[in-house]
Amino acid sequence: MSEISMYEAQKKKMQGLCDEHDLVYRFEKDRYPIIFTIKPVQGMDAQISMLENVEEVGYRSPDASMSWIFEDGGLDTKVTGGTFTISKTLRTKIESILVKMITYWQQYFFRDVLEKNALRSGLMPVIDEDEAGDTDEEPEDEGDMQGEDGPEVDLDDPDIQRAITIVRAENKATVGLLQRRMSVGYAKAARLIDALEELGVVGPYNGSDGREVLPTDEPDDTEGGED
Repeated sequence: MSEISMYEAQKKKMQGLCDEHDLVYRFEKDRYPIIFTIKPVQGMDAQISMLENVEEVGYRSPDASMSWIFEDGGLDTKVTGGTFTISKTLRTKIESILVKMITYWQQYFFRDVLEKNALRSGLMPVIDEDEAGDTDEEPEDEGDMQGEDGPEVDLDDPDIQRAITIVRAENKATVGLLQRRMSVGYAKAARLIDALEELGVVGPYNGSDGREVLPTDEPDDTEGGED
């Protein structure tokens, strides 16, 4: 099965998912960064359906939109035009399909450009070794983290400890931040963010503002002593 066929298959899945939840989407793949945007279907019937199921699907202002921006190997989200909330389950499904759409499109695009010699001589991208050598860290293995139905999150997990250190130092918590700082893929970074929420380190999803880093209850350093 070719890359473009796999891309089209994921595109149909995304269309079906959006139709099911009264959403329309736009996938801007002919530019960088790649941007994927969803908006609520306009019309009175769609708005009534959304209000009737607001606890399940979340509230969306009629003119609001939610975008996923793929840049520097990571996905960040942005909400514009008002309030736009979706359930964690729907968000996970959208992002799972979107990552595959981006991957298959990039594979097709790269192969098509090379096979057609679409780049002028001397314009083939070359990695700057000095820039690539800015970090001594090796990319980390994606590994397996337990899902929602698995055992409780292990606070002693080195990846979780590192993620906690990063979000507290930056005072923000986004999937893209962990991807860049930990050199991990989107799926693992998203699972780490969910684990931090479960541990009470960060708050729930908060749209384009990122998750709130919650204060920690540190014990007092002073101890009662004897003279």
